[in-house]
Amino acid sequence: MERTFKSASLKHVALRSGIQDANHVILPAGWIGVDIFFTLSGYLITSLLLREMAETGSINFGNFYARRALRLAPAFLLLVTFQLIRSAFSPHGEEIRRATLIAVAYVENFNMTFGWGPTELIGHTWSLATEEQFYLLWPLVLLFIIHRRPGLWLAIAAAAMLATGLLAVRSHVGPAYLQFNPAIRPFGLLIGCLLALVPVTRWPRLRAAIPATALASLIGIAALYKNNQVSDMCLVLCPLVVSVATAVIVVSARRESPTSTSKLLSIQPLVYIGKISSGLYLFSAPIFYLGEHEWKLQIPFHLYGVALIALIFLVSAISYEFIEKPFLRLKERFQRRTAIGIPAGAG
Repeated sequence: MERTFKSASLKHVALRSGIQDANHVILPAGWIGVDIFFTLSGYLITSLLLREMAETGSINFGNFYARRALRLAPAFLLLVTFQLIRSAFSPHGEEIRRATLIAVAYVENFNMTFGWGPTELIGHTWSLATEEQFYLLWPLVLLFIIHRRPGLWLAIAAAAMLATGLLAVRSHVGPAYLQFNPAIRPFGLLIGCLLALVPVTRWPRLRAAIPATALASLIGIAALYKNNQVSDMCLVLCPLVVSVATAVIVVSARRESPTSTSKLLSIQPLVYIGKISSGLYLFSAPIFYLGEHEWKLQIPFHLYGVALIALIFLVSAISYEFIEKPFLRLKERFQRRTAIGIPAGAG
């Protein structure tokens, strides 16, 4: 349980996808945060499913989906409510409502890829849509492949995803198609799932310098890349590289003996940031959009940006403490109840 918690704290550092609307000002390559989160999400969700299969012999789909909804829906519904209220007072009300409907249907990733509707207002929920589609399909797929060499299936899927991305680059389909397409982008989900299926004890022991280098590389990419300098090839290959680097850090953090990585990720401020990460992700883009396009305050931008970030943290903390927490307490009602032994091949 303690090791899972440490891994969860690593997930929290990703902050879902960073402050995407402000990438060009604060975190030029904040888009790689999505790939970190995908990797950690695939790893943690698969670990939970495997544990349930080992203890009960099956997956309770109703309980699984209920736990996911209790974790993600409250903050998301708060955002949706805010958008609908705002639409009633905005000259662009119809556009806001249409964009919100696309997000609620969890197809924003397809909207960002193919341009079905507005993308500026709530387009950052594309990664949430990818996650929800993963939650819907992966438990069913896992039950099917668990006794059929799942690692091989995941490796084939990752190779197919890479091939699809490279072919898309050669076809000059455009950056939006490469960056948001669920058939090209989420390498991290596959790598995270593979990481959970192979016991940590079977991974080679890593020297302390390796995870430290991987962590430094992620920070360096985030600090140096700028979205207007990212090539199409980078949009395909960087998610793969970032996902592998994240997997290296996960392996290091999951070791029995404490490491500098696991100690770093257990710092209480980081843990609390993780707890409010859903809000940080969901509310950052709308607040920055309003701040940059609708609130016309004559303040030096560096101070204005700091004020907006502080507002994002405040709103996220309020959402967590007063809206999300009560629902999270209900998750215990949907935990597995019976242990009947370990099915053959579940490991």
